[in-house]
Amino acid sequence: QELEKSLTNWTQNLQELHTMKGDLTRHILSEDVMVLKEQIEHLHRQWEDLCLRVATRKQEIEDRLNSWIVFNEKNKELCAWLVQMENKVLQTADISIEEMIEKLQKDCMEEINLFSENKLQLKQMGDQLIKASSKTRAAEIDDKLNKINDRWQHLFDVIGSRVKKLKETFAFIQQLDKNMSNLRTWLARIESELSKPVVYDVCDDQEIQKRLAEQQDLQRDIEQHSAGVESVFNICDVLLHDSDACANETECDSIQQTTRSLDRRWRN
Repeated sequence: QELEKSLTNWTQNLQELHTMKGDLTRHILSEDVMVLKEQIEHLHRQWEDLCLRVATRKQEIEDRLNSWIVFNEKNKELCAWLVQMENKVLQTADISIEEMIEKLQKDCMEEINLFSENKLQLKQMGDQLIKASSKTRAAEIDDKLNKINDRWQHLFDVIGSRVKKLKETFAFIQQLDKNMSNLRTWLARIESELSKPVVYDVCDDQEIQKRLAEQQDLQRDIEQHSAGVESVFNICDVLLHDSDACANETECDSIQQTTRSLDRRWRN
C-alpha cells in the first residue's frame, strides 16, 4: 500500500516532466528533443512496470492471506467434525448391539471416508502455505496439521475400542442366554424330581438307604451347579452396570427379572 501511494505520487511528477518537455522543445535542437522524448518514454515504461509489479505482489499477498484464512476455517471445521464423530461413536443408542456394531463399521466409516477428502485438501493447502510462509508461521501450520493427524488416528482408535467393547458385551449376553437356557432345563428337571413324593416299595433298611442315596445324588447335583448359577448372577451384575446392555429400561428390567427369577428358583 505504501508503494502504491508512492507510485501514485510519481504520477504528478511524470505529468510535470511532460509539461517541462513541451516547454524545452521550443528552446533546444530537434536532436535533443528526440533524446529527451526517449528518456521520458523510458521513465514512463519503468513507472508502468513498477505499477504492475506492485499490483502483482499485492495480489500475491492478498491471496496468501486469504489462503491462511481459508486454511484456518477448514481446520476448525475438521476439528469440530472429529469431536462430533468421537461423541457419536461413544454414545449409547436405543438400538441393538448388533445394529450399533454395524453402524460403527459401516455408517461411521462411510462418513470418515467422505471427510478424508477434506483432510487431504487441508494437507495440500497447508503444505503450500508452509512453502510460502515464514519459519514461525510454517511451524504453526505444521503443528495444526500434526494435531489433525493425531485426532484422526485417535478417532480410529476410539472406533476400534468401541467395537471391541460392544462385541465383548454381545458375547456376555449370548453367554448369559446360553447359560440361562441350560439352567432352566436343569432347574425344571431338579424341581420335578424334588416335587415327587418319596414312595417306598417296601419298608426296610435297604429301601430307605436307596431313597436316601437318590436324595444325596440330587444334593450333589445341586452343589455342582452352584458355580454355574453364581456365574450367571455375576454376568447379570456386569450387564446391569453396562450402559450398552442396558440402553433402556426394558432391557434393564429384563435382566433384573431374569436375576430375580433365577434367585427365587435357586433358593427354593
